[in-house]
Amino acid sequence: MLKPSQTALVVGATGFIGKFLIAQLLRDNARVFAICRNVDEQSLQIRDWLAQQNIDYQQLSFLQGDITQPDLGLSLEDWKTLKEVNYLYNTSALFKWHLSMQQAQAVNVDGLTNLLHSVNKHCHLERAVHLSGFMLTLDQHLQAVGIYREHIEKTDWPKIYDTLGAYEASKIQGHFNWIKQTDLLNIPWTIIHPATVIGDEITGEIPSSQPITALIQQLQQKKMNALPGTSEHSLPLVSVTMLVNAMLHASKDPHTLKQEILVANPKQIPFQILVKIIAQSLQINPPRHFISISFLKWILKWRWLANKLDMSPEMLNFLRIEQLDLSTFNQLNQQWKIPPTELKETMQKTVEWVTH
Repeated sequence: MLKPSQTALVVGATGFIGKFLIAQLLRDNARVFAICRNVDEQSLQIRDWLAQQNIDYQQLSFLQGDITQPDLGLSLEDWKTLKEVNYLYNTSALFKWHLSMQQAQAVNVDGLTNLLHSVNKHCHLERAVHLSGFMLTLDQHLQAVGIYREHIEKTDWPKIYDTLGAYEASKIQGHFNWIKQTDLLNIPWTIIHPATVIGDEITGEIPSSQPITALIQQLQQKKMNALPGTSEHSLPLVSVTMLVNAMLHASKDPHTLKQEILVANPKQIPFQILVKIIAQSLQINPPRHFISISFLKWILKWRWLANKLDMSPEMLNFLRIEQLDLSTFNQLNQQWKIPPTELKETMQKTVEWVTH
C-alpha cells in the first residue's frame, strides 16, 4: 500500500459536499474517517454511492458521532482509532429556513467549538478546513447589517439573527467562532467561502435539500411569476466539482494558512440568464418581469404565502449586485489549475438530475 496522502476526519460526511469530498480524498489515496449521526444506515448509503462511482472505499471508516455531543459522542476506543488524523474537514451545518436562533447556534456555532476542542484533545492537526459561505466576503453588506470584522465582539447577534434569519446569521457567527477557537488552540486553519453550489460537472447530481434544487422545482411548478431583483442581480455559483477540488488543494497549500478563500466560477451569469437556462431545460417560458426584493421580503412575512410559493425571505439575501473578489482564488489557481466550470452545461445537467 502507498502511504496515505493524509489521514482525514470529515464532519458532515453524509451531506452533499461531504460525500463528494470523501470521494475525492479516496481518489487521492487519503485515509478517511467519516462521522455520521446514524452510522448503520448512512455508512451503507455512502459505500453504495462510492461503489456506483467505481471508487475503492477500503481506506474509509465510519464512526457514530455528533458535533453537539461531549467529545463528539465518541468512545475512548474511537479516539484511539483517530489518533493519526492530521486533517480535519468541517462541511457540517444545520441548513433550514425559519430556524430559531437557539437551534441554529447549537450546531453552526457551539458545535464548532465542541468539534475543535474535542479533536484537538486527541489529534495533532496539520490543518483544519472549514466550509463557510460567500456572504462573508461582502464587507459592505456585513457592515450594513451591523457586523464589523475588526470588532466582532461588539456585534449585537440577536439583532443580526432577526435581520438575516437564523441560518445565515449562525453561519456568519460560526465563521468568526472558528477563527477564534483555532487561534486559541493554535490549530492551523483555512476557511473556504463557496458560492451557491450547483451539481456535479459530469452527472449533475445534487440533493433535494439544496437551494438550486428548490429554484428548479419552483420554476417547474410555475410558482415563480416574476424575477426577484433586477437584471443586475446574480446568484454566484460554483459546481460541487470545483469546490471539492479547491478544498483539497487549499488544505495542502502553505499559502492558504490562516486564509479565507472565496471559491466561485471565474465567469458568472446574471440571475435572469440562470433562470432562462433552467426554463429552457424544463421546456417552459421563463418569467420576464421583475419584482422588488424588499417588496417580496415584505409579502413573504406571511408564512402561509411563503409556504405556498416555496420561498423564504432568507433566500433572497443571496441574490447580489456586488462583484465577487476572486483575486485570491485566481492567484492560487495558477498553481492548482482547476478548470473553470461550463456553467450553462452543468446547470442543464443539474436540471436533468433534479427532474429525473
